[in-house]
Amino acid sequence: MRLPHTVPMSMAMEMLLTGERIDARRAYEVGLVSRVVEPEVLVPTAERIAERIGQNGPLAIRLTKELAWRGRHTHPEDMLRFYAAVTALIHETEDAKEGPRAFSEKRTPRFQNR
Repeated sequence: MRLPHTVPMSMAMEMLLTGERIDARRAYEVGLVSRVVEPEVLVPTAERIAERIGQNGPLAIRLTKELAWRGRHTHPEDMLRFYAAVTALIHETEDAKEGPRAFSEKRTPRFQNR
């Protein structure tokens, strides 16, 4: 059910109708995965990505995820209105002010999830 929304329809139909599996390289080529790494660097790579995400404000992360998921299933005009409302909300948070302040003070931001 979700595959046709994740990969091109022709690839989704081939996978669904044949039942054939694809390897990691092909999954990367069709956009099913964001990267392919060797098994020995899998955990350090995932940890590095998680650490990088964790450096951003938790409200911004949560709302960005919400926007991305809703954008896949919402009419574009409705999505633009939702995006505008969320963006206005994010810009008024304490965390939104903390990011630039920390940057100008050359320190790590201390996000409060507010």
